[in-house]
Parts: sequence; C-alpha cells; structure tokens
Amino acid sequence: MSDSDTPSGKPQSFTRKTLDKPEEEKVKAPPVYKCCDNPQITYYGVVNLNINERTIGSVDVWRCGVCKKQFCEEKQLGIEELTDVVGMPRIDSDAKWAVCVSKLQKGKDRWKLVKLKENGEIKFETVEEKIITLKVENFKIEDDQHWSFLIEDNVNKAIEI
Repeated sequence: MSDSDTPSGKPQSFTRKTLDKPEEEKVKAPPVYKCCDNPQITYYGVVNLNINERTIGSVDVWRCGVCKKQFCEEKQLGIEELTDVVGMPRIDSDAKWAVCVSKLQKGKDRWKLVKLKENGEIKFETVEEKIITLKVENFKIEDDQHWSFLIEDNVNKAIEI
C-alpha cells in the first residue's frame, strides 16, 4: 500500500501544504493571452533559414483561424534550451514578425526573430551582448550590416541567408 490516499498520487503532506494556504499565498498563474474572443490557434507553416542550401534554423508560424493573427517561434538547430515565454509570444497589433540577418555574424548566430513596426527603430542584441539601434522603414531594417524579411511573405519557403 502506498503512503498516498489522494487521487493525484502525491503524499498527503504535499496536498495539505497547498490546501491549507490562504488564497492570497497560493501561486497564481498569469492570465492567458487571447488574440480574440474565440481563439483557434493552428499550425500554419514554417520558414526555413539556409546557408549554402543547408538548413540552420527555422521559424514555426501559428495562426488564429478566427482573427488571422500570426504567432511565431524561433528554432535554431543545436539549441535545446527552453524559452522563457510560455505559450504563444505576443506581438503588438501594429508590428509584424520578421527575421533580422546580420552580415557580421556566421552560422546560427547570423539571424534572429524580431518584431518590426512600420517605421522607427528596434533595439537589437548582438552575440557579444551589445545593444545596437537599427532603423526600420516600411517594415524593413535599413542598415549596411543588417537586413530583414517579413515572415508573412515567406511562409513555407526556404530563405538563403
């Protein structure tokens, strides 16, 4: 016979620890982000990123079937650590998902998923952990050492970077 009488299979002492706490001391989950009143998020496609026809990473694209809002997730080959974002990453309604490509970097460090607004600037963190400012015009990075492309224009395509 086990030392647990609870349906969860956890010891009674564990169950008592959480049940006996006042409501204000219990850990609360953050509110769930909803893109619309009835979100129906489904897998939409992928953008593969290649160097010399060899895939080095990809961006998974998810889309709400109701409001058509897109959500993206960066996947770099060889990186298995968990992201700090749980669920679909948020993006402002006036921004678009894009990939920023650095001409200064090599291999997997050459690209990063970013959120671009139509005009303005973005702060971009380099591999050396320096923050640089890049100018954005018409949802494109305008810089001699960096370029970008929009995810929405390249779903289910392979882009040579």
